[in-house]
Amino acid sequence: MDKKSLQTLIDDARASREPGGVIVAVDETHFQINEHPYELMVNYRDAFDRVELSDRFNTYFSRYDYLVGDWGFGQLRLRGFYDDKRNVAGELKIGALQDYLDEACNTGCPYFVMHNEDAKVITPKRSPRPRENSHRGPSRNQNNGGKQQNRNRTANRNQNQKQNEQKSQRVNSSQRQQAKHHSHSNNGNGQQKAYTVEKVKPVKKTPVSQRRGTVKTVGHSQHRKFTIREKED
Repeated sequence: MDKKSLQTLIDDARASREPGGVIVAVDETHFQINEHPYELMVNYRDAFDRVELSDRFNTYFSRYDYLVGDWGFGQLRLRGFYDDKRNVAGELKIGALQDYLDEACNTGCPYFVMHNEDAKVITPKRSPRPRENSHRGPSRNQNNGGKQQNRNRTANRNQNQKQNEQKSQRVNSSQRQQAKHHSHSNNGNGQQKAYTVEKVKPVKKTPVSQRRGTVKTVGHSQHRKFTIREKED
């Protein structure tokens, strides 16, 4: 399908479509669009076309204080703006019109500006009020659940404390047994001997050059004791 055939289909579709707005001319600068009064304030390069505006108009634009139409590639594009006194973002106010023309439109394109003298003020929807039950205190079931949780925490805390006490008693008992075992190995003065002295029977004296006897020590690994044997030549 060539470009000419495509344009023919577009024109046929637009011709069969019902117009979005009914425009009635009051005079050269005042019009009625769907029974709302509009004033044509700017008509740069004869951009205003009542037939084309009627075809492109949508009731959505009735909320705006200003209606701007610009031409590009043979098509009319509409854009709504609010009055500068409205509490809206800056790019939605009519004061940002020049920025819109410079940034979003073709350079030097034809455009027109119409003032909606009966703009519909759209009030924001209020969020539904919270139910009164949401401000009340917790229900009886919630209170019972909270009490049960407190009882469970108390029982767990008592059980842990009892286990710690039993563990401490076992440790103390083991320490007492070890202390008792060490006390038996001490002498009467409370001091533990590191060695014992064992007497050996005297033997016949022999010359030094012929002596073969030696002094030996015998170790005990369990209590780390040793025995000293004394030998007399």
